[in-house]
Order: sequence, then structure tokens, then C-alpha cells
Amino acid sequence: MTAPQHPDRVGGPGSDPAADRPPLPRLLNVARWLWIAAALLGLVRAYVQLSDRRQLSTDLRAALPDLSQTQLDDEINGLITFNLLYLLALLALYVSLSTRMTQGRNWARVVLTVFGGFGAFGTLGSLVLMSQLGQAELMRLTQVRVEPSDLVFGVLVTAVEVAALVLMFLPESNRFFSEAKRPRPPRSAGAPGGSFLR
Repeated sequence: MTAPQHPDRVGGPGSDPAADRPPLPRLLNVARWLWIAAALLGLVRAYVQLSDRRQLSTDLRAALPDLSQTQLDDEINGLITFNLLYLLALLALYVSLSTRMTQGRNWARVVLTVFGGFGAFGTLGSLVLMSQLGQAELMRLTQVRVEPSDLVFGVLVTAVEVAALVLMFLPESNRFFSEAKRPRPPRSAGAPGGSFLR
């Protein structure tokens, strides 16, 4: 006869994988919330930009002068919808990746690092181009209006992401990931929760 498995033991009917993970460092949990905050800041920035319908209309009219007013309105509605859906999906992705990261998944830490690196590179590039070319010349070359407020938001988001990156690679965090990927010894058959013959 086999004794019932204890629900808190690995391998039992209600096994909890978190029971075998090392304790989560506090700074790594802070990094998780910083990634989510960075995504939320991006969502707020996009909402502010997309709420200025008059500016959107002016920009689209300059780029697509042959559109009728009805077509222009449809383009604006589609642009707003697409951008909001994209940013909500990005927020969900950041939440998912940061959660996996706090579960000891090193691949999630790597993906977040890549995202943060690209974001920092893009913000730095925008700052350099704006300082060298000026707003008018940059818009003429790229057909994209870059406002000073966009750069302020970009720098703020980059600062939050860099802080999260640093926290993810502190010695305490590195130890957490090393311990999380270390194989756990199997429980003996006679241990509490293990199966044995009566």
C-alpha cells in the first residue's frame, strides 16, 4: 500500500515548484517592479501623444496630403487602436518576463537585458541626433516629430530600465540564478511525503 503524497512535496499531487526554489532576493523583486514601471511609463507617454488628435491629424495630413477627411479620420482611429493594443501587449510581455525572471529563469533575464539595451541605445541615439541636427532637420530626415517631452520620457524610462538591469546582475541576484538552475537532489523514498510499502 502506498502512503498519500504530502501536497507540499515535489512530486505530490499538489506539488509546489516554488518550494524547491531558493528565496527571492529583495533587490530582484524590486527589479521586477522597475521593469513593469518602465512599461507603464511607456504606456502613459503613448496615451498622452495619442490623445492629441489635432497634432495627429496635422502630421498625417502632411505625410498623406491626398486623403479625404473621412479617410484621415479612419487612419487616425486605426493608428490609435494599433498603438494602444501594441503597448498593452508589450506591458503584458514585460509582466510575464519579469515574473519568469523572479522564478529563476535566466533566459528571461537575458531577454529583459536585450530589451533594456535596445531601449537605452535608441534613447541615446535620439539625444545625439537631436543635439546635432535639431528638431526641424530631424523631422525632415525621418518624417517623425520628436518633441523635447519625448526625450524626457525616453530618458526617464531608460533610467528605470538601467536600474533594473543593475539590480538583476548584482552578486546576490547572480547567486539566486545559480542556485535556481542547480539540480535538486531527489527525495528518498523514506522521507516524509515519499512513498513506501507497509
